[in-house]
Amino acid sequence: MKKLAWLMVLCLVIGLWGSIALAEEVTLTITWAAWAPMDTLIALAEEFTAETGIKVKGDPVPWPQYHDKVFTEFASGKTSFDIVLPDSQWLGEAVVGGHLVDITDWFNEKVKKEDFYDTFISSFCEYPDGSGKYYGVPALGDFFGMSYRTDLFNDPEEKKAFQEKYGYELKVPETWSQLRDIAEFFTRPEKNLSGVALWQAPIPTAGLTDEFLACFWSFGAELWDPATKKVKGYLNSEAGKAAARYWVDLYKFCPPGSANYSMDEANTAMQQGLVAMMGTYLAFYPGLVDPDLSAYWDKIDFFPTPKEKDWYVQLGGQGLSISAYTPHKKEALMFLEWWLRPETQWKWAQAGMFSCMKPVVEDDKYLECAPVNKVARASYPHLKDYWEIPQYNEMGTVMAEILNAAVLGKYTPDEAMDLIAEKHEEILERAGYYK
Repeated sequence: MKKLAWLMVLCLVIGLWGSIALAEEVTLTITWAAWAPMDTLIALAEEFTAETGIKVKGDPVPWPQYHDKVFTEFASGKTSFDIVLPDSQWLGEAVVGGHLVDITDWFNEKVKKEDFYDTFISSFCEYPDGSGKYYGVPALGDFFGMSYRTDLFNDPEEKKAFQEKYGYELKVPETWSQLRDIAEFFTRPEKNLSGVALWQAPIPTAGLTDEFLACFWSFGAELWDPATKKVKGYLNSEAGKAAARYWVDLYKFCPPGSANYSMDEANTAMQQGLVAMMGTYLAFYPGLVDPDLSAYWDKIDFFPTPKEKDWYVQLGGQGLSISAYTPHKKEALMFLEWWLRPETQWKWAQAGMFSCMKPVVEDDKYLECAPVNKVARASYPHLKDYWEIPQYNEMGTVMAEILNAAVLGKYTPDEAMDLIAEKHEEILERAGYYK
């Protein structure tokens, strides 16, 4: 009997050690785009591993393939990742498909919503808007912003010439109208210099739709009535058409052939000094100020996207969500809880990344962490996001393709906005929004 008892004790000990070993062997895989924020997140996660014993590895995917890779895995009902950082407009598509863990109860217990800007909560975490159902936590507070060449803007001769021509001081533009003047002023084909580079590629994200909307909203236009989902009379209102006319006119001061520019081409134009200004999501800023990548790294600074009638800034960035197919939900929630700690957010900011947490962003120490943080602080109260419904990709593609055709002269700006409104209502009607 004693021998049997010892065997039972031994088995129990072996089982306990086995359970501990299995716990220690858990590895969380995070998938995100292949860019600097992903590298920073995985490096920072080493502190989570040191504290919990749970390993974390990254699965970076190039931006052009990121959406399709994630949703192909979702459709299979089995993902190679445990945590994903979907673009804000993917949230509805992922939630409707049942691909993300509903963390509402955990969220209400663990997250202080007042510590975050409202747009980050509604766009990265909640679906549908106002439902009180949560599927993620804020991660990267990216946004559309502008970079410019300080050597041009600060040159006394350039300042004098600009003042004489336009009647006001050359400085970073506060309005889209001023941006047009400055783009025109610095467009000098004989010197291989253009006024501004923008994402004009006919793709919905990392392309024309993303960047145009910051201008569109600031001209006083709206994409639709969010209650009725009606588009006609909103997107193609006089304000919407005025924004389109402005955008098409601005193309005259963009680099030749830039109708196909997306993030890489626009950033390269700035790095090579081919433009005076450039618009991009500012999470890409590290490549602009890296002396190994940018010939003008020490001559580049940043400013918010301008205002016009109103002031809106196009939201970028992502939240942290948990795959519905992960076997490690408990460990993934532990990671999210660690992520939300103020000390983690400060380390994220000190590494040059955009925190979504108000107490971090509104502390003046935040301004010392990265050259773009002054722009983040100014931009965050004005953030706005577009469609999060599952049809977002089709709607964004329609807008990008038709506006790109207008830039190239196939449609007038007014014709383009009428056609986009018509196509958007066709998409929404097929999807059953007009019952």
